[in-house]
Amino acid sequence: MIGNTHPQGWQGLLAPGETILWQGQPGTGIRWRSLASPLTLMGAFFTGFSLFWISMATSMTRGADVPFPFQIFPLFGLPFLAIGLYMLGGHAIWDTIKRAGTHYTLTDRTAFVGVNLLMRRTLLSYPIDRMDRVLLEDGSPGSVIFSGVQGRGATRPGFYLIDDAREVYRMLRDARSALTQGNTA
Repeated sequence: MIGNTHPQGWQGLLAPGETILWQGQPGTGIRWRSLASPLTLMGAFFTGFSLFWISMATSMTRGADVPFPFQIFPLFGLPFLAIGLYMLGGHAIWDTIKRAGTHYTLTDRTAFVGVNLLMRRTLLSYPIDRMDRVLLEDGSPGSVIFSGVQGRGATRPGFYLIDDAREVYRMLRDARSALTQGNTA
């Protein structure tokens, strides 16, 4: 969401004459399907082992005759417990938080992905004329993925989990076609 209607204040970032075609956000709420993954299974194991470690270390260090350094020994399991809980289900909650702060804008020249997360704002732009292909992942919600442009890390850039994916896909293809025809003229 880039223009004057954007609540996050990304105004003034469009090129002269650039027109907003569509603005939206990914669907909100926990994606329960993401919990059916190897990461969740590993998280169950990791969490269980961490709880076992903490309980055993606590029972071994309980008592008045245990020196101070050994009394904090059970606390060494807490970072592993946190990692296990993230893998068990925290990743689904974090994904929900990230999507709530994500805004998409499609113009006649650029696809923008704006993220406002933990008081840090990031705006990524993907010029339409540099996209090799545009992929539609049909569904309700669906996704429109840009091929041939660099994303962050292993993530393929795109508009994910949007209700009107088919319409956005059509608009993006039309904008690409108009830019390509304009460059060959």
